[in-house]
Amino acid sequence: MDKYQLFHQLHHQQKGFVLANAWDLSSAQFIQAAGAKAVATTSWGIAASLGLADGENISFQTQITLVKSLTKHLHIPLSVDIESGYSNDPQQISQNVLVLARLGVVGINIEDSDKDTDTLRSIEQQCTIISEIKKVLNENGFGSLFINARTDTYFVSDSPFQATLKRAKAYQDAGADGLFVPGITNIEHITSLANTIDMPLNVMAINNFNSAKAAFAGGAKRFSLGNSLYDLVGNTIKTSLTQIEN
Repeated sequence: MDKYQLFHQLHHQQKGFVLANAWDLSSAQFIQAAGAKAVATTSWGIAASLGLADGENISFQTQITLVKSLTKHLHIPLSVDIESGYSNDPQQISQNVLVLARLGVVGINIEDSDKDTDTLRSIEQQCTIISEIKKVLNENGFGSLFINARTDTYFVSDSPFQATLKRAKAYQDAGADGLFVPGITNIEHITSLANTIDMPLNVMAINNFNSAKAAFAGGAKRFSLGNSLYDLVGNTIKTSLTQIEN
């Protein structure tokens, strides 16, 4: 079984899986050493580790440099958070994804947020982006790369469930392999969404590692830790130093 097959299988096994997010090589190696079956990056953590805010404030070249280091030293599948793709042009975004695919990445997260306007892209625009990514990957022999379509509806919509459902179906038809809905915590919403779509549902830890069990029981297949490990490391350092000083 190759890395693509393994990564897809993790999303379709009966029990969901926890995907830990790294921000540099060291954190990724800790995650691998802990026995993780796969690892992902956290854009928030990467930016924060460089003293920057999240939101594509690191350059795509910085992403490439980190990914080269990760794929060189890791033996487990790597998925990369590319935020909104570092462009609004579908062709440029698809080329960015192709660069990562050629480095050995097996999956990506692609957001539907427009970094220029700080609003959600239209469904049509995001579907065009997803379709173009899928087309370019297929044309270059990377059709098995897992496209995790992220929607930020639960952060900005007054009726997030209905908005998410509408986008989920459209993204699925456009070629997405999974749906990522950060911010969703209502178990009934998770269950209804998971039962309606035909692709794995990914949710994210929000200040609670223990919510993974409930999310899986509700039908989620992937539970991302996001920036939780980065925050945990920072809090551990502060707590440890305080204890030493006292």
